[in-house]
Order: sequence, then structure tokens, then C-alpha cells
Amino acid sequence: MDAMDLGSLNWWAIIVAIVFNQVLGAAWYSTLAKPWMAEVGLTDEDMEAMKGTPRQWYPYVLAIVLAFVFTLALALLGQGLDVDSFGEGLGLGVLAAVGFVLTSNGINYAFEGRSFRLFAINAGYPLVSYSVIGVLLALWN
Repeated sequence: MDAMDLGSLNWWAIIVAIVFNQVLGAAWYSTLAKPWMAEVGLTDEDMEAMKGTPRQWYPYVLAIVLAFVFTLALALLGQGLDVDSFGEGLGLGVLAAVGFVLTSNGINYAFEGRSFRLFAINAGYPLVSYSVIGVLLALWN
């Protein structure tokens, strides 16, 4: 990797990737809401009580900011590694998800005594997201 060149990144691809990530997250956790809530100990009443409080909107703001950070990092890695095909983009996304996110979460979940079911719900989302984003960034560079 010679140098990171922010100017040569495809910012439209990064924006589309962030939007994709948010849409996927909404679909993922809407579909898996009941098992996820059960695993983290939240009830419908708890969710209702969050309405109108920062606990309702703050996670979404943070999710967008952090999606920007990881998408930018993935774009810079792809640029440095000259990733420019479907297979290379998919490989980069899977490598980033498995090599960094899933392993870090797996260690935390083990020490926190969290269930494998919760791990699977929370790990599946970045695995799919990073994989698709890797492909998007590779093909739209």
C-alpha cells in the first residue's frame, strides 16, 4: 500500500454503501426483532418506553457515523490492495467481517456469557453488509 488517497475514492459508492448498510440493518433487525429482543432482555414495553428519548434515536445516529467509518476504512483497504473485481471485493468484505468484527465480538460474547443465538444474529448482519459493500466498492471504483 503506497499511500491513502482520499481524493480518488468514489464518494458516491461510499454514500450508497452507507445507505445500503442502514437499509439492511433495518430489514435484518425487523425480521429478527423478537429473538433479538429476547436475547438482550428487552420487552415490547421497554421499546415503547424508549420512544421520544435519546435512547430511541441515538443508536441510529451512531450507526450512520460508524457505517461511514468502516465503509471509508474498507474503501481505503480496497484502494491499497487494488481490489477491482466481484471476487476480490467479496473476499475483502468477508475478510474484514470475519477477521475483525466476528472475532472481536466472539471474544466479547464469550467473556460476557452471551448466547450463540445472539452472536449469530449480530454477526450475520456485518458479514452480509461488509460482503456486499466490498463488492460495491470494488466494482464501482
